[in-house]
Amino acid sequence: MRKKRLNKVIVGALSTVMIVTAFAGCGSSGKNSGQTQGNKSDESKESSKVVVDFWSAPEQYSLDFWTKYAEKFNDSNTKINGKNIEVKVQMMPAQPSSEAGIQNAIATGTVPALSENINRSFANTLAESQAVYDLSGEDWFDDVVDERQIEETMKGWAIQGSQFVLPLYVNPITWCYNSKALKELGVNDVPQTKADLDALLGTFKEKQEELKNVGVTHFMYRPELLNSANYWERWFDVESPYDAMSKGTPLVDGNKLTADKEALQKVFEMYGAMGSSLLTGTIDGLWQQDTVQVVMGCGLPWDITANNAAGKKYGLDGDYVFGPSIVENDGDTHYNYADSKGIVLYKNKSITEDEHKGAIEFLKYVFIGEGKDSFDLDWMETTAMLPVRGDLESNDKLESFFDKNPAFKDIRAYVADAIPGSAHEKSADIMTALGEKAIIPLIQDVTKREIGENPDVSQYVDTALEAMKTAGGLD
Repeated sequence: MRKKRLNKVIVGALSTVMIVTAFAGCGSSGKNSGQTQGNKSDESKESSKVVVDFWSAPEQYSLDFWTKYAEKFNDSNTKINGKNIEVKVQMMPAQPSSEAGIQNAIATGTVPALSENINRSFANTLAESQAVYDLSGEDWFDDVVDERQIEETMKGWAIQGSQFVLPLYVNPITWCYNSKALKELGVNDVPQTKADLDALLGTFKEKQEELKNVGVTHFMYRPELLNSANYWERWFDVESPYDAMSKGTPLVDGNKLTADKEALQKVFEMYGAMGSSLLTGTIDGLWQQDTVQVVMGCGLPWDITANNAAGKKYGLDGDYVFGPSIVENDGDTHYNYADSKGIVLYKNKSITEDEHKGAIEFLKYVFIGEGKDSFDLDWMETTAMLPVRGDLESNDKLESFFDKNPAFKDIRAYVADAIPGSAHEKSADIMTALGEKAIIPLIQDVTKREIGENPDVSQYVDTALEAMKTAGGLD
């Protein structure tokens, strides 16, 4: 089975080689892939150093960040077999996608020794192809897990009992509220439970006309509910609230559809109750507007930087405030979707043993060596994303960042209950089918109705389950 899947991935990658190469034109050590392999072996033998290629995420700030830490590491003169290790950082190709770029590099033998920007689903694809190292049981990896206090977190990253990813950052996806609208509604805290949210919607319905006078015309904003092209949007508007309602039961586990039907129905009912107060028209930079038209929307941590730049104040007494995922009852755990990616070490004939060992030395330097004391604070200040650590709420070294960024101070509390997505190789197909077959028809139905005119969502739930099962070839 592994060999068959490997062939499938590689053949798929090769089919994109011409396209990707045209866009990327790069490979190991920044050389054109056509000449890299011919020269690489000779260079390695003659060189007094071991060159370790690292691909950063395809953003300039990622390249700058990792280049800074590579330079620090290179200055440490760390050696493998008597040769200095030199880490070279290059931005991974982003067209047609970073995943396609990596698969192309694997197929052409130009893959780096390590890269960031890998989620659990793609890690599973790479693991099935035996293209990445299993890190579980490695002493250095265990030391990193201990130092970052992420033993519990790693349970959510396991793939068939093994660990292939060192998780780097996490964006817990919850809800965001218009603080001024909450004040107009006489609400002094963000909703925690389904009953709280129902009460908030009921109050909105009662005061709808009054709210229009202050520019609040709708209850929730989520135009992506009518878009199935970007499959990942289902992680935010369906999977995250589902995680909370299902008490952490995965939609898909292995090759089995494990969705809790009752919990999925509660998510559909949540949207169904909103009727035409669900705003699906596009607004660029909703939370940065002078007047925010809605009471709530998806809580997406990457909005914080733009909100700050727009001069928006965070908190119940400010412009916007984050709240937890909505649970059924008081005391339930506020599970949520973890938009999270990490680092993998690639296994390829083009990567020498010294290069692999050099890559490990770099990770040891960053996470448990000289770099660890500054890494996480630098990471947050550069990327505005939370590092995957189990001590975000108690680590004194990070407090200076949280004191300056109250929004991040609030959402760090949701990290411990954030669950990475499915590891299934057809996750994209599964989420696309969920959107096309069930979510879009549901929302088209809902938005024709009044608040509280709840449609019977059971047919949409049945359709969703069957669509996901078919798309993923699930049991």
